[in-house]
Amino acid sequence: MSQINVNRIKDSNEGAPDFPSGVNVSGITSCVTLAVSNLKTTKLTVSCIVTATTLDGSLPTTGTPTLGLGVTINASGLNISGVATAGIVSATTLYGNGANITGIALSIAPLNYNPATYGADLSTSPGIGFTFNQAVKAGSGNVTLRVAGAAGTVVQNWGVGSSITYSNGDTISMSLDSNLSNSEVYHLSYPSGAFTNTGGDVSYVGTAYTFSSKPLQYQLWTWGINEYGQLGDGTTANKSSPIQIPGLTWTDAVAMSQSSLAIKTDGTLWGWGRNAHGELGLNSLTAPASPVQIGTSTTWEKLPTRNRAVYSMAIKTDGTLWAWGYNGVGQLGQGSYSPANGYSSPVQIPGTTWSSTAASGNWAAAIKTDGTLWSWGYNFYGQLGLNTEGGPGGKKNSPNQVGTDTTWSYITSMTYGAAALKTDGTFWAWGKNTTGQIGNNTRFPAWQDGYSSPVQIPGTDWSTAGSTESGRFGIKTDGTLWNWGVNEHGQLGQNNRTDYSSPVQVPGTTWNTVGTSGFSILATKTDNTLWTWGQGDDGNLGLNTAIKVSSPTQIPGSWEMSKISGGVAQVKVLREV
Repeated sequence: MSQINVNRIKDSNEGAPDFPSGVNVSGITSCVTLAVSNLKTTKLTVSCIVTATTLDGSLPTTGTPTLGLGVTINASGLNISGVATAGIVSATTLYGNGANITGIALSIAPLNYNPATYGADLSTSPGIGFTFNQAVKAGSGNVTLRVAGAAGTVVQNWGVGSSITYSNGDTISMSLDSNLSNSEVYHLSYPSGAFTNTGGDVSYVGTAYTFSSKPLQYQLWTWGINEYGQLGDGTTANKSSPIQIPGLTWTDAVAMSQSSLAIKTDGTLWGWGRNAHGELGLNSLTAPASPVQIGTSTTWEKLPTRNRAVYSMAIKTDGTLWAWGYNGVGQLGQGSYSPANGYSSPVQIPGTTWSSTAASGNWAAAIKTDGTLWSWGYNFYGQLGLNTEGGPGGKKNSPNQVGTDTTWSYITSMTYGAAALKTDGTFWAWGKNTTGQIGNNTRFPAWQDGYSSPVQIPGTDWSTAGSTESGRFGIKTDGTLWNWGVNEHGQLGQNNRTDYSSPVQVPGTTWNTVGTSGFSILATKTDNTLWTWGQGDDGNLGLNTAIKVSSPTQIPGSWEMSKISGGVAQVKVLREV
């Protein structure tokens, strides 16, 4: 018998046959099961069973049978010399009395990784560790977790120098001192010798790998007036309590005048609600009551910080700025006032270094990556900040730089004015000032133009700025919230209806984010509670009522948010999950 090429060797009674002395069994490369009753001769040679799944049989107590070149069974066990280990190395199962068998290609290797390579759910603190292929005990050295790569900043070290023993299949887990960051790449390194087998004769050679933590997911919530389907729930019924728009991949959203825009993680842009001037960018005047994708581009990145208008803008990942919708006073920045009805598809505003933008009813502003500020559109009250006289003749149909400063960091707008921050923490305002909305303790008569250049609000510790239709607000680095301007609906949060022409503090020192909806304010605290006050006639306070509230009132639930955006009595909130 020189060659056997079968899947299973059995005798006629389905038992394991005896192989006589002198049989040479070789070349059975496709054998699944080799079953023999007794390897009982010194002249039996078995080799090349590389793909064998099972080697089934009893080993002799005398003699010295060989299994392949360099593999010898003797009283000391199974000895492997050289490199000819075929036939045993890849076997999944070895049947028989193996009490004295050692050295069968012994190695310590991880069966699985925790977190898994290139991906993990890190919504809670994960365990860090391996599950090994055999029983091991701790050796010596430090397991290291770093950010980004082998040379990155150390997040945590774990010492493994102890004699703790782990059974085969146990997960060796090390706890984190704190949660990892989302959307981050980490490098995990186990040194050689960190673990050894329980006999102490073989050590783990060590490994290193990277994994990417899971990005944050965002829910999109909305409430308030819904006359044109701007809430996106497929209806035109007002909602006085928060409702969720389906999906967990929203990354940015803005409530326009009577419509809405949002971006998803795949870079697609979506719109819904009123579309009388093409403000949804759908290349039509169709007005959907549920989200509809705008075009086919997958490179949309940022929406305006505020957009109470019938036109809109958005920035792509390549730094280009695009606009669409109404263009009667040049607010699309195209160097023309026509067509007055504007464009129903996005058109590019010159430049490739835009970083943020704000859109109001009749004018727009944007910041470039070099920190310069630009504006265009209507200018009756000096809202363009160009130090020019107001009136219809002052309008601009293409971007013009505001001053010469290169330290602007944030811009937001109201219909006739602006609020902006610089990198030094200063707060600036300009435009209409009939109700003290500039915040410098002055008021202008209704017929007078406003401030046509930025005016500084006292302080250098502002971290957030915003504006309503008749006032402004901001959060300082100490967590205090301040606002000023008209207070007809209690939107200044002072528990009264008194107007203020200088900043007044809203009670509390843990305010975190803030936004506006028409004549109301919404803000979160550091404990992720959401609060609201001001006009609520259309349910836009989210309190399941249609009333006015003149001091902060909590909306139920936990709200860890990245952005609050409001239009005319409607609200959009991005909620982190």
